[in-house]
Amino acid sequence: VDVYEQMYGEKPKVVAIHAGLECGLLGSKIADLDCVSMGPDMKDIHTTEETLSISSTKRVWEYLVRVLETKD
Repeated sequence: VDVYEQMYGEKPKVVAIHAGLECGLLGSKIADLDCVSMGPDMKDIHTTEETLSISSTKRVWEYLVRVLETKD
């Protein structure tokens, strides 16, 4: 949250939704694992009309890199 606020000047919206299949699978196999699923803006997922926001993908990548840089 702190990194996001530093980068974008606002607090992120942190919500829980039913969309993290991989987190559920990994969490069931690895004890005490903290999982986060995040990604770019997408619409009409798993349909022939699926779209991905390129600008959102860039923001997610830059954010992920910055978060990893701040980890011990």
